[in-house]
Amino acid sequence: MRGRKTIWMAGLIAMLLFVLAACGGSDPTATTLPTSTTAASPTPAAAAELSAEEEEYLGAVRDAQLLTVGVFAGFRQIWGQTYPVREALLAALLKGGVGTPFIDNLAALETLDPPERFREDHRIWLEANRGFLRIDTEAAQAVRDGDLVKFVHLNGDLSGRNVRARLALSPVYCRSTATDPQAAANCVPEAPALSGEYLIGLNDLLREFMPDFASARGTIAFRLSLTPEEMGQVLSSRGAVTRNSGQQVGSAMDTMTPPDELLADHERMQTYFSEVRAIVEEVRRLRENGDLNDARLELQRVDEPYCETRQSFESSAFKEAVGIFFAGGPGICGGTPY
Repeated sequence: MRGRKTIWMAGLIAMLLFVLAACGGSDPTATTLPTSTTAASPTPAAAAELSAEEEEYLGAVRDAQLLTVGVFAGFRQIWGQTYPVREALLAALLKGGVGTPFIDNLAALETLDPPERFREDHRIWLEANRGFLRIDTEAAQAVRDGDLVKFVHLNGDLSGRNVRARLALSPVYCRSTATDPQAAANCVPEAPALSGEYLIGLNDLLREFMPDFASARGTIAFRLSLTPEEMGQVLSSRGAVTRNSGQQVGSAMDTMTPPDELLADHERMQTYFSEVRAIVEEVRRLRENGDLNDARLELQRVDEPYCETRQSFESSAFKEAVGIFFAGGPGICGGTPY
């Protein structure tokens, strides 16, 4: 199947950056480059509580994570090229190692004997990485089969699983082993991080739906690399979940009463979800009418309100509360820091 020379590569880059925003760059099917190769360090208070054995163990987990980061780095050369046909792109992905990033990482994790404090964390993260490898292996087969619809669905599943696993980890384990800012933002905050019923409630609300958001982003972010017909299939399967999650978050925010000093930021967040819901609804209408290319183009509009909103917040406390959703934005917002 022939494609325009630059569109396949542009679509992949858009997909990579969008997935990076969703789950922090630990996604093998997306083969993203992380925002940083330096692992996030625990807070001073948390570090002071760690024994030498615990620090050594967490360092070994970080080292295992960096094995995956190293594989991702090998894709940099691929992103610097363009591909005149889809088959060339698929071949490049396979040659670059799609399906391999979690192999050495998982093997390293399986050799570790965690201290008692982190045994449950280790079990959760080890099982999550086994799941990542299973999905990644399926994704590699989808690339070999030329089935990009299945590929992007698996990409979405992996993104959601990644976020769900991090939310299940203890704050110290999660932050100490995160390899980039967005992965750390997905960690449950330690008790002093947020204060006040409103900010805690807002953060909890976003955390509840973040796996769904990550899964949807990880799927639809491949949008420029799919044909209109393929995108129609993806939107048909994911659209309802995306629309329902956005509506539930928006409706919940409508019932919240922010302090006066946070009202402006609260209203900006409400406006954002209203704009996204309007875009998703228009995408649904176009898809159902058979205007698949227009639906794909409409979907591209979701980046603009996201980037504008993440830069509009005035309160640092509010930004902290919604950081799980916006901290990864530099990837799709021109490198602008949050």
